[in-house]
This record gives sequence, C-alpha cells and structure tokens, in this order.
Amino acid sequence: MKAAVFEGVGVLTLRDVPKPEIQKPDDIIGRIEVCSVCGTDVHMTNVPPGYPATPGTILGHELVATVEQVGSGVRTFRPGDRFVVNPNEYCGTCVYCRRNLPNACEHIQAMGIDVDGGFAEYVRVSEKMAFRIPPDMPREIAAFAEPLACVINASRKLRVQPGESVVVIGAGPIGMLFIQLMKAAGAGPILSVEPNALRRDYALRCGADYAIDPAAEDTKAAVLRYTDIGADYAIDVVGSQMMVAVDVIRKGGACLLFGNNAKAAPAVTQSQITYKEARVLGTWLANASFDAAVRLLASDTLHLDFLVTHTLPLREIHEAIDLLRRGEGVEVLVDPNL
Repeated sequence: MKAAVFEGVGVLTLRDVPKPEIQKPDDIIGRIEVCSVCGTDVHMTNVPPGYPATPGTILGHELVATVEQVGSGVRTFRPGDRFVVNPNEYCGTCVYCRRNLPNACEHIQAMGIDVDGGFAEYVRVSEKMAFRIPPDMPREIAAFAEPLACVINASRKLRVQPGESVVVIGAGPIGMLFIQLMKAAGAGPILSVEPNALRRDYALRCGADYAIDPAAEDTKAAVLRYTDIGADYAIDVVGSQMMVAVDVIRKGGACLLFGNNAKAAPAVTQSQITYKEARVLGTWLANASFDAAVRLLASDTLHLDFLVTHTLPLREIHEAIDLLRRGEGVEVLVDPNL
C-alpha cells in the first residue's frame, strides 16, 4: 500500500509499504476513509522539528476508517463497521493506568508518532482504541473526533458557566472547537486571539464575539475593553502563550494550557500568578471523552463542515501539510482513495 513515512528530520516520503496484518487477537485492520492533518504533523516535519517522531513511522492520527478484518478476539466490531481512533494506546497496567489516567500512561504508544498511523491506505489498531461511528456520519465530521475528544477532556477542567468570558489564544482547528464548545456552554463574550486574518474570520463564523489581531493591537487592552476586568478564562491553544493567558484573565481567573510546543520557554512572571490568585491548568490528550465526542458530533450541536477547507489525495501529502504550515487552510483532509 501507499503510505507517508517519516524518514528523519524534515523528510516525509510517500512510498510502498506492506499492508498491515493481524498480529494480536484484538487487532482491527481498517481501510482509511480520510485522515486529517494535525498541527503536530506540521511540528514533526519542521526543520528543526518542534515535536519528536520515530523514523520509519507512518504519520497521521486523526483518522476515519472502515473495518476490513478483525482478530479472533474482537467482539465489538465486524467488517463494514466505521470507526474513529483514540491514537494513544495505553498499557493498562502502569501506576497511571491503574489510577484511571491512561492519557498519562508510562508506556503509551502514540499512533503516527511511535507506531504507524493514518496517512496510508490501511491501518492496524487495537479494539480498545477504536470507537464506532454511525454509518451515515459524514467522514468530514467524523474526522474531528480525536481533536474534539481532547478538547472535551480539557474543557472539563474549566467547567465554564453561562455568561462567563473566555479568551481562546490561537484559531486553528483546536481553537475553533474550543470556541464552538464554549458557545454551546453559553459563555460570553468569547474572544479569539489570532494573527492570521483567514483564521480570525473563521473564528467569528464559529461563534467568537470578537477576533483580536495581536500584531495590530495590544491583546490585554483589547480584552479589558470587552470584559472590563479581564476574562474569566483564557485557553492557550498555541503552546507558548502562558503569560499572555495570565495577563488577560481577571483576578481569580483560570488559564488552561492546551497547546504543546516543546521548544517554547516563555518567561514566567510568577508574582503575577500569585497576585491574581490565578489557576494555571495543564491538559493532555483525551481521557474518557471519545464516546462523548462521537455523541456530540452525531447531535449536530457543533457546525464543523465549513471548517474543512481542503481535501487532498495521499500523493499530495506534502502540500496538505504545507497548507497548514502557511496558514492557508483550517481543516485539511487527506483521502488515500482519490
């Protein structure tokens, strides 16, 4: 089959590789419908890389697939079923797994980073990582399941109430999901902070009340203008904006750090956190939130189809990643069947 294989720093090669086969009783072989490009894929293929990946690994982890074959121990899927995937397989036996924190598993295997992922024609996953989707769910909507599951897990740490104000820093696909989820919770005003004009426009279409260009105006001053005392919550989707998040919240507010940029080392003014009695929270991956994500996608509560700006064939994987790198796309899908 054709697959996009990470060969090393800055090298992603489209080549023929063996089609995956059943290796364990709980294995599922799926035919990929689409796999979306994540910001992590961009970071891994940057030079120098902003996120590590294992050479020889097929990238891609936000996938939608149809079951083609199941192992002898699989009980909940059969050929023809459609599914999305939690791409982080946990061991189930380490201290964190036993504390019901599989996203913190000490032996986690990340699809598209440590093991083969979805920029291919077929994929092998374990039954426990697959989540069934309705047969009529559009693949363009199902492709949001993995990032939405991560956003739901993160949002549970804030528990935003109706009428509370939220600043979302960064308006990529994750930022758009946060905006729509906060809107559905009744938050307001919702402010998007994003330097890219295309994405500011999409943020407003997602339900943000205001879109701030940090290159054109002072972010803190703009937030104060719309909230009087600062926001109740700020969410850093970028991974390097912790102090911006602290600056824009009110006293007693909370910051949620979602984005992960391993190269970022922002200066932290600790006294500002103390003075404001600010809560600074981290969030990592999804945890018991995939079922909720699939149900939410099926409910039509969120409006996501217009976020898909491009669908490209697998042979154009480099252009698909570059569209995000250049800020010219929002949700970019790769279809190996084109």
